[in-house]
Amino acid sequence: MEEMEIENFEGVYEPAEDSWMMCNYLPDNLGSVLEIGCGSGIISIHLVKKGNKVTSVDINPKAVKATKHNAQKNNIEIEVLQSDMFSAVSNRKFDTIVCNPPYLPPSKDYNDPDLKLAVEGGVNGYEFTSVLLSRAKNFLNNQGSIFMIQSSKMSKFKTQWNKKIIREEGFFFEQLSLVHFY
Repeated sequence: MEEMEIENFEGVYEPAEDSWMMCNYLPDNLGSVLEIGCGSGIISIHLVKKGNKVTSVDINPKAVKATKHNAQKNNIEIEVLQSDMFSAVSNRKFDTIVCNPPYLPPSKDYNDPDLKLAVEGGVNGYEFTSVLLSRAKNFLNNQGSIFMIQSSKMSKFKTQWNKKIIREEGFFFEQLSLVHFY
């Protein structure tokens, strides 16, 4: 993976195992990309360095600021918008959507509301992912697809999308998978 400088911001999800898995195993040529939940911007910056045109969105204004800052720090141009999922890109289509979604069920481990937003995906942990997948086709070009992280904690998650696991890695508390939905 190419070199990047990423500065962490308070109230923004710091790159962790799931972020690095996406950077290390996403295909290089994804075309026009929408990253939902850009956090620090690490995945978007990686994708631009691979030659893709990226639009990054996050509901958290601190994450929008962090992504803009880190893009500038890496001399990268990224369109960065504050958006609740697709709200800021309502009339646009992309070749690919990437997302490291919030995928954990609620926990008392997270006192920071910004961090809760980044990691808790709903009552069962997968509601955010379900909503994203149910709406995504409206924002994809023909033959467009999605790459997302899934956790073994999302065991009851179901979807109509075809899917292929690109990479799996086990950690002491869960198994993470980079999944291609098409």
